[in-house]
Amino acid sequence: MKKNVAVIISVLMMFVMGTPAGTVYAASTLRSTYGKTLSNSGAAVNYSQLNNSSTLSAIKNQYNSITMENEMKPDAILGYAPTLLSVSDAKAKGYYIPSGYTESTVPTLNFNTMDAVLKICYNNGLKLRAHTLVWHAQTPDWFFRTNYSSSGSYVSQSVMYARMEMYIKTLMNHVYLGSYGSVVYAWDVVNEYLHAQTSGWSKIYGSNLGTQAEYVKRAFQYAYDCLSYFGLTNSVSLFYNDYNEYMIPDQIISLIKYINSGNKLCSGVGMQSHLSTSYPSVALYKTALQKFANAGLEMQITELDVGNTSDSSQASYVYDLLSAILSVKKAGGKITGITWWGLYDSVSWRSSNKPLLFSGLNSPKTSYYSALQAYTNAGY
Repeated sequence: MKKNVAVIISVLMMFVMGTPAGTVYAASTLRSTYGKTLSNSGAAVNYSQLNNSSTLSAIKNQYNSITMENEMKPDAILGYAPTLLSVSDAKAKGYYIPSGYTESTVPTLNFNTMDAVLKICYNNGLKLRAHTLVWHAQTPDWFFRTNYSSSGSYVSQSVMYARMEMYIKTLMNHVYLGSYGSVVYAWDVVNEYLHAQTSGWSKIYGSNLGTQAEYVKRAFQYAYDCLSYFGLTNSVSLFYNDYNEYMIPDQIISLIKYINSGNKLCSGVGMQSHLSTSYPSVALYKTALQKFANAGLEMQITELDVGNTSDSSQASYVYDLLSAILSVKKAGGKITGITWWGLYDSVSWRSSNKPLLFSGLNSPKTSYYSALQAYTNAGY
């Protein structure tokens, strides 16, 4: 009998025999296991969850890291309609205005929610993955147009580079000049470029740029410049983040090699990992992991969930998947975190597929115990 099947049967038998699996793993959590070995055990949350004492307590029990679902994406910072500042007023507010910025105004960046999140993390021993700076989605179209107007024409490439530099460095400077910036240990600098749909970025820089998109490299350069200024290049990682990463590992590696030509700007790959028990196979996923490891890339599983048709099929898949991840880690792969995309099934963006380890905030599923068993059986 395959080991993972035996494990699931043993977990299920605990319930049948009147011994809840939770009593066996009472001393273990995702935080005390994966958080210890990979440094970061995470979940995606929203501000209202983080600001709720009961939910925050549950988060702190299982995780030492969070990613905000939406509150740090460009549209959350820029807003859906621009409020413009003069350049002089922006400088007075601490905005970074690059030497190549030729316009007379900049959009107001709203950091209120982000600042509240940083403070909560700092006060509660949580770390933060910052998600995300450059993305084809959830970035207002006016950000790419003349005078920041929805009716304006798309700006030139040089104007957009200056805007990108202003945005990235102003946001990152704000974080690290603040009282709570020490909680941010990783940034998704560019998100889903290799799957990008039509957007302001493609309107200005063109489509089908392959693995040598200059604006992608410049985004990493601007982010790296900021880390360098604060002396954080050895303690904060910059990631290229994408989905279906197990289908295009060679393209991702080529893109990161291009970004890092001349100087290592990108630490590695964020593997979103929105999976299902029917696809991809764990073998295919592990092949991608091994390719990234062989390329010397840091890896973080950033948005993990596993759609399924039954608790038992999910538990079996989760056991195999996490066993594969831990085996690559043990063999020397630099895997530094696993983040589940949501706290429990009904608040997941894939709620109908019941893809998480919890059916409710404090209601672990069989797959939760199989995740802990995978860790134990890996020899940690």
